[in-house]
Amino acid sequence: MMGLGPYRPVRDLERALERGQLKMAVAAAKDVSHQYGRPIGLDLALRFLPLVATQQLDAYDGWACRWLARWLSETPGVTADRAAEVAASLAELPAEPAALDTLREFVAV
Repeated sequence: MMGLGPYRPVRDLERALERGQLKMAVAAAKDVSHQYGRPIGLDLALRFLPLVATQQLDAYDGWACRWLARWLSETPGVTADRAAEVAASLAELPAEPAALDTLREFVAV
């Protein structure tokens, strides 16, 4: 008889994001941060923004600005032009979901 496998909060987080379950994703992100002793990665944090834009638009600017601040501090070689492009994409995201693709490119760099 096989028991449950090890608890993997990252998988729970990814599933919650895929399903659009913002509250569950926030709880799972806290578990991940606690387990690994650091915030979730920028790429994973970015996946929250479209959910916040559609489910809690009034909170979007705060989320987007916190993500931008992390991106600025964690990305080597940031220029003012790149920061402006990222900020513009974040501003566009609530109305233009395709802006997420542009933001993913900046995280991948």
